[in-house]
Amino acid sequence: MENTSSGVDVGWDGTGQRISREFDWSETPPSVAVVRLLSVAMNCDPTAVDPLGETVDPDALDRLLPSMDDGSELEFTHRRLSVRLHGDGRAAVEPESR
Repeated sequence: MENTSSGVDVGWDGTGQRISREFDWSETPPSVAVVRLLSVAMNCDPTAVDPLGETVDPDALDRLLPSMDDGSELEFTHRRLSVRLHGDGRAAVEPESR
């Protein structure tokens, strides 16, 4: 289940802000969390997000993240949005830096 009580940005107003949330990887698969965050960042329904599999292996994310140390981090770019995932459940999406 998502934890939105941490005071992090969870909205998107088109200003290029960072969207972040905390997840429990044992309850929310990382691939699902990424699609949720991308849909907020893109202001669209999750079903309208380009398939995650075009950028990264979703099954590998789901296997890897729950086993990572809390201080570990994984980053990739999906459709010009930078996605950062942490072993402790933090996840963020922001416009790719140029």
